[in-house]
Amino acid sequence: MNLLFLAPQASRKRAVAVETRRALADGHHVVLIAEAGIGREGWDLDPRVDVEWLEANTIDAAESRSTAFFARKVPLGLLRRLGRGPLRGPAEKAARRWRRRVVQPLDVGRKRETEAMRERHRLDRVHARLRAVRPDWLVLCESAAVELAAEFVPDLLDAHPQTRTTFSYEPRPGDDRDR
Repeated sequence: MNLLFLAPQASRKRAVAVETRRALADGHHVVLIAEAGIGREGWDLDPRVDVEWLEANTIDAAESRSTAFFARKVPLGLLRRLGRGPLRGPAEKAARRWRRRVVQPLDVGRKRETEAMRERHRLDRVHARLRAVRPDWLVLCESAAVELAAEFVPDLLDAHPQTRTTFSYEPRPGDDRDR
């Protein structure tokens, strides 16, 4: 059987490594789609596991240079210079107010945009891999995998109703005949 393990947040690295080893020992072809983050340490995977690293955490919504210059650098730089003299208290108060009313909303918007870009990237990579592998068994390893799978599992099950979906690798008695 083709098994696809989905771990988009990589929160259960050790458990996923153990489950993939068990699946390989049972004679299955194993594909893992996981988030690697900046480094891939912490994974103790069998070399036979076909791994697709999402690397969505490296995606970041960039702030335009003009926004960074006019909303951050110039006003906060001027207030910092004013704060060196006798206007220290009012300048610090104005800087706090500027950060709260201008900079924080910009940061919230960038964070929201970044998360949307990362989610789209994860979905695109998972869809591409699903088309390539066409799994017989889909293992949703963590809660983030369930949230991500809500986007594609109904269509996958409509197209291939025999696909098994579980939250961990748990072979049932008689599964050896499915190989």
